[in-house]
Amino acid sequence: MKQTVFALTIIFALAACSRQEKYASADEMVENALKEVKLITADELYELMNGEEVYTLIDVRQPEEHYPGYIPGSINIPRGSLEFNIADSSFWENVGLYMPLQEEKIVVYDQKGKRGILAAQTLRKLGYQNVLALKEGWKRWELTYPDIYEKSLEKLGGGNHEAPKSGGGC
Repeated sequence: MKQTVFALTIIFALAACSRQEKYASADEMVENALKEVKLITADELYELMNGEEVYTLIDVRQPEEHYPGYIPGSINIPRGSLEFNIADSSFWENVGLYMPLQEEKIVVYDQKGKRGILAAQTLRKLGYQNVLALKEGWKRWELTYPDIYEKSLEKLGGGNHEAPKSGGGC
């Protein structure tokens, strides 16, 4: 009897492991994620930004992509650290924002849309229920609203620093 139970346990464990999906490409992975991720257009995001609804806007690009230009009000949490920071209250305290609740609206975006879709899928798997990905990402926003953006070049080590005042000398 013990051998039968052990054998059935092994069979079920192997069956569960074999169900993990494998993809031929990243594009295939994104296509699969789209089955469970809702998209928001640049126009819909603009309306959301000008409305009264509470939401969190997350840019999942790398900092060197984010600081030259980003959607106003967004916070930069690169996709590689999103899973670790989204529910970390000390992270949110350090950036001076409230940690989003799992039922609150979260909009994520990246450069062209694909990483944003995968990030939205990840947040859904972590229990966040109202997650949207910006269709075509920052590029679509930049083309649709070229005058509505912010930048923080000084965080990249460049930017608009004042020249040091002359100290006299030779």
